Amino acid sequence: SQPNSGIISVSEVKNILKNRKTKFRFAESEGLKDKRHHDETKYSSEDIIISISKLAKLGNGFRTVQVGKSTMIVSVPTELDNDHMEVMKIAQDHQGHVTIDCIKNATITWNDDRIQRALDLLLSKGMSWLDVQKNGGEVIYWFPSIWKEQMTEGDAGKQ
Repeated sequence: SQPNSGIISVSEVKNILKNRKTKFRFAESEGLKDKRHHDETKYSSEDIIISISKLAKLGNGFRTVQVGKSTMIVSVPTELDNDHMEVMKIAQDHQGHVTIDCIKNATITWNDDRIQRALDLLLSKGMSWLDVQKNGGEVIYWFPSIWKEQMTEGDAGKQ
């Protein structure tokens, strides 16, 4: 299994469960108790969100957040403010990565300190990865969970 950097989309979790043919039986409550339906059990996004909300009650950092058009699961005990959410939404609009200039263009009123503070927290919690280009090139902040979600959605669209 690949690291998810403390944040993963509900759609990616749904895809992982589908591919693993897991023995978890979320759908039993929907009356699908017949064993022959076991392999065909589908997990809805709502099933996953409800499960995460139950985990959240344990106080270990699990919760869901809305990033643009996607519901993401956060598994690190860090409070994300509106700036962090906006940076991730911008990454969602740019194939899962951002640069400082990209954020400046999207958030005209933000100064460099505000941008850097938001990026530093996301980087320190492992939610983003730093890609420093050679020869003084641009610094790119990748959001693996957002990039992976877009790749998964792209694959689903091809089927």
